[in-house]
Amino acid sequence: MEKTQSLQPLQNGALPHTAVTAERASVAGATPLQRDVLRVLSYFDIFQHPLTAVEIYTFLPSNSTSPGAVEQACHTAPLTDYIKYEDGYFFLTENNQQSVRERLAKEERARRHWAIASLMTSLIKYFPFVRGVFVSGELAKGVASEQGDVDFVIVTENDRLWICRTLLIAFKKLALLNRKKYFCINHLMTEQNFVVSEQSMYTAIELVTLKPLLNPGLLASYQRRNNWTEQFLPNAKITDAHETPSRRPLSQRAFELLFFSKFADWLDTRLMDFWKAVWKKRYPHLSDEKRNEIFHCSRDLSTAYNGDFASKILASYYERLARFELHD
Repeated sequence: MEKTQSLQPLQNGALPHTAVTAERASVAGATPLQRDVLRVLSYFDIFQHPLTAVEIYTFLPSNSTSPGAVEQACHTAPLTDYIKYEDGYFFLTENNQQSVRERLAKEERARRHWAIASLMTSLIKYFPFVRGVFVSGELAKGVASEQGDVDFVIVTENDRLWICRTLLIAFKKLALLNRKKYFCINHLMTEQNFVVSEQSMYTAIELVTLKPLLNPGLLASYQRRNNWTEQFLPNAKITDAHETPSRRPLSQRAFELLFFSKFADWLDTRLMDFWKAVWKKRYPHLSDEKRNEIFHCSRDLSTAYNGDFASKILASYYERLARFELHD
């Protein structure tokens, strides 16, 4: 999983919340734990997303503490000069109480989105070569903005990714009239592509917060094979499930028989080349290098995100760290 959308959809490549206008504020008197708390809140401040003490603990870059100690640290000077607290949520003082009310509204909306995501998964699981369905982005973190999509990560049979992707896109265009709000499938991968090469705080957070809707054991395997995330998030727990063969729908198995081995190998390659040509025609202003960066296109990976989310989010994060003179 090279890149996924984060808490709030990015419009035209812009970050959800980028204003870092406050003057530098040294926190030399803060304990190591308090400095780590500021790191976590600074990251989620990009999305104006207040956090509970348990969530701060989960995303800490250190592990020698507890949620209770985190809460106490937040209520102790000098953090009381930089952090506000309301209804169980902590956030930086530059935000206001509205951010808490917005999060509560997003949580309520997320409950409806989860029901829709489950319904969509009950359809996706019948498509040929689908082996796992996970939810990513903001919904995986328990919130849903008004303009947000339901972002799916699909795991497919090895060497059958492009057949699966094409059928899913055809369903979206024909049955859903190309509406993607509840059927956003921008990330597909096979088990052969389970090791993520891009290792950063952004990618670690997106990976550990994935939620399974089909085959939780497969997600647990994916997270275990990327245990480098422990370097960034030692307190985050991976999905607690064993990888056991799941019984696939009979109709799915029957449909897959139509794609006999040699024909399916040929078709999968041709469809990959087809989508490469589509993206080249659709985005002629992009260089080949930039287009390949946005649209990862290989036998085992397909991503289609119109914007370099990770680098922009991390750049904004480092700006916030600099404000507190927290050098990562």
